[in-house]
Amino acid sequence: MRAVLCCALFAALASAQTLTTVASFRGTSANPYSLIQGSDGNFYGSTLDGVVFKLTPAGVESMLYESANLQVEDLNPIIQGRDGNFYGTTQVGGNGNCDSIGCGTIFLLTPGGALTTTYNFQGSDGFFPLGNLIQGSDGNFYGTTAQGGTGFNSNSNGEGAIFRITPAGVFSLLASFTGMNGSYPAAMIQGSDGNFYGITQYGGSGSCPGMYLTYTGCGSIFKFTSGGALSTLYSFPAATNSTSNIFPQTLVQASDGNFYGTTPYGGTGSCSGEGQPSGCGVVFKITPGGVFSVLHNFAPADGSVPSALIQASDGNFYGVAQFGGANNCPAQSGVSPSGCGTLFKITPSGSFTTLHSFGATAADGQNPQSLLQAADGNLYGAASAGGADQSGAVFEYQLSSSGPLITAVVNGASFQPGIAPGSWMTVTGTNLSSVTDTWNNAIVNGALPAELDGVKVMVAGEPAYIEYISSTQINAIVPSVPAGTAAVTVINSSGASPVVNAQVGAVAPAFFLWGNYAVATRQDFTYAVKNGVIPGLTTTPAAPGDVIILWGTGFGPTSPADPAGMETPSNTTYNTASAVSVTIGSTSATVYGAALAPGFAGLYQVAIQIPASLASGDYPVVAAINNVASPSTTMITVEQ
Repeated sequence: MRAVLCCALFAALASAQTLTTVASFRGTSANPYSLIQGSDGNFYGSTLDGVVFKLTPAGVESMLYESANLQVEDLNPIIQGRDGNFYGTTQVGGNGNCDSIGCGTIFLLTPGGALTTTYNFQGSDGFFPLGNLIQGSDGNFYGTTAQGGTGFNSNSNGEGAIFRITPAGVFSLLASFTGMNGSYPAAMIQGSDGNFYGITQYGGSGSCPGMYLTYTGCGSIFKFTSGGALSTLYSFPAATNSTSNIFPQTLVQASDGNFYGTTPYGGTGSCSGEGQPSGCGVVFKITPGGVFSVLHNFAPADGSVPSALIQASDGNFYGVAQFGGANNCPAQSGVSPSGCGTLFKITPSGSFTTLHSFGATAADGQNPQSLLQAADGNLYGAASAGGADQSGAVFEYQLSSSGPLITAVVNGASFQPGIAPGSWMTVTGTNLSSVTDTWNNAIVNGALPAELDGVKVMVAGEPAYIEYISSTQINAIVPSVPAGTAAVTVINSSGASPVVNAQVGAVAPAFFLWGNYAVATRQDFTYAVKNGVIPGLTTTPAAPGDVIILWGTGFGPTSPADPAGMETPSNTTYNTASAVSVTIGSTSATVYGAALAPGFAGLYQVAIQIPASLASGDYPVVAAINNVASPSTTMITVEQ
């Protein structure tokens, strides 16, 4: 079971810092504006004309889905769910009655290109969704609509809403905006504390009449708790103030726990145009307690209308601005400045650098809209114009680094945020190790290695026990550290990585996976899984009444306490200190016991009986301990 954790290896980080065009778009796939990297290593995104595309790292583009109602549905950016499918929203369309164009939809798109509408907005539950969905730590999807909510009626389109939809399509309206607490929400993220944070483009206590007179206020930053409380962290000030930061657009949480974002307008820069407010935009910082500061005011030379901001694994922020920069794009009527856009870098302390001005060559992209850091450590983004055919492009910017960089720290079973002492964790990144190795030859008398081939992982100042190392992935056992936010670093012969924060809980239950299915065996250790899940192996699913063992991690302390940093001894049974419950679908399963597996480390076996009442089918299998549940996206097959 030591080798159950794995992921694809990626190319080494390039050394040069240059921007290149990966692909130029044309025809029905013209004008890309969003980009993600899928679990298969390929890139996926949306175009302004209602197309979802697939792009290989080598630049081979294909169309995954084409809207039947181009430029009307207004496709928002897609995300990939933990089940491998893609999820997203359309701004209008569907069967809702909103301005005779529909109120918008939520959809599921398979990797094969089959689209299913999972929900149609009706107005009172939301209208005109903006931004992308997010998948919460509970496995459900969350998002915002710019209009609609409880304020929607014959006289008003409403001020916007926050919603949740389960993977099965069960929809809930969670909160409605009122104007004073924000209007026209456009982005939302889940913070490391489990609460949701986001921005509204209008509303709040400021006074910014202008582009849309229906909406007063300059925008706000909001917090929405898991308990359902909506509050305002910050209201942007009046447009008449030369340092105002109107119409906030992006928000990210950094490794220091603070939030960073951009506004497309406002600030002290001199940018204006037809229907455009003054100011070129800003980069801002806000603490979880609501203390706000401006890190950078854009000027025409370094960019205007910033549209994306990310924190890379080196700890710095990178972003793109749609306009401004050193190169002229005269076709942009009514926009000042008329530059083609920029790629920029800004440190957490506010030191700003323009890395690239778009429009430098005839084939260069123009008007960049999105940005991400891919598994190879480099930056990729979509520009909605420019390229060889002047219909948009996907670009790559190579970052240089010789030291280790961490991109994520996740639970080693579920690959979701949340780790616990004694549990498996997976660290992904670049330059993590110069060799690939396991601890098979490093365990001495049951003692687990805290260092492997010169590679160490420190969690809250304590060394983790390292099972597997490669250039892009480390699997390890979390040391005994207190619950809370823990600084994680990787140390090797090239130095120490920048700190990445991880959330440590007393427990973080999760089952190991074969795809989306829980690792499950019978008492004789034959596999209890749907046939076809394990390539090349014929398997039989569990039947109603069968007793099976589920294999997981993160179930917390044991009684008696297991020896830290050691393989679990076989002469004692180390039961979980707290009781474990398991449900399959909505039916409770009998739990016969939960204990550490002897001869292994951090590996729990949970023995259950499949409820006799279950019909054949696939069901979510969820374990709970101390009121903390494992991910609801983990499945098990029952077959009569």
